[in-house]
Amino acid sequence: MLGTRLRIRPYNRRYRGDLLDLSWYSQWTHKHLDWYTISRWLDRDDALVFLAWEGEALVGYIGLSPENDGASWIRLLGLRDGFMPATIVRELWRCAEAKCLELGISNIMVLMVSNWLPAYLRDFGFIYWDDIITFNYLGKHEARPPKPALKVRPAEMGHLPAIARVDRMAFRRNFRLSQVDLRQALRIAAAATIAEYEGEIVGYQVSTRHCEVGHLARLAVIPGMQKRQIGSALLQRQLSDFEGRGISTISVNTQLSNLPSQRLYQRYGFFRTGFDLEIWTKALPRP
Repeated sequence: MLGTRLRIRPYNRRYRGDLLDLSWYSQWTHKHLDWYTISRWLDRDDALVFLAWEGEALVGYIGLSPENDGASWIRLLGLRDGFMPATIVRELWRCAEAKCLELGISNIMVLMVSNWLPAYLRDFGFIYWDDIITFNYLGKHEARPPKPALKVRPAEMGHLPAIARVDRMAFRRNFRLSQVDLRQALRIAAAATIAEYEGEIVGYQVSTRHCEVGHLARLAVIPGMQKRQIGSALLQRQLSDFEGRGISTISVNTQLSNLPSQRLYQRYGFFRTGFDLEIWTKALPRP
């Protein structure tokens, strides 16, 4: 239980070890970091992280992504076992929300990867927004030649500004990646490719690999170039790449509301696994 000494403080690097220990040992842990380990994510100077202390004991933490087009995601949330979770979460959220308002963040998102989260976040005004759904691919695909004006080739760091432009145009603001995050995605990717149409970068994909399973982590085409088989060309190239490495099990996630994306994957033999995760959101007053 908690006494009267619960204090919320901004994260400081000297508490790095305390936070990492708590995230490792506690069963009350939410982590949604995509391209980062907790350790590397904490090295960012722009992340919004708050710690809850009871005396000298760290009893909770919350971490939100940096503001991007007015949106942010809850990336970390953890509590120490044996303490009162509702009180800790409430106080952590109170401080995090105040900071978001100060920074002009108007929309907070959270992926419900932990089944204990909804009971607490519902009390703070979070509501259901969409589902992330998962598809798997087993087997071979029939390759089709890309259009003559289209080139698909490996992405390089020098392509980063153009890739960020495609990302910004292709995704709703809640799902856009900052250039910092895109750089990290390219850095850890098992494969990353760009699609060039008449010399302009109009699409890209980033894939990762875990042991013998491949994952298509990001695929985007600018709106004006969609329905021209550019997404198909990027997908084909990556399926061939994985198959050439002996990887036949490949996964991909998309939104339940994104029907064009689902149709693309299904055309190439992907099937829905039934593993779905809810996305919740909360709107904050605009300054």
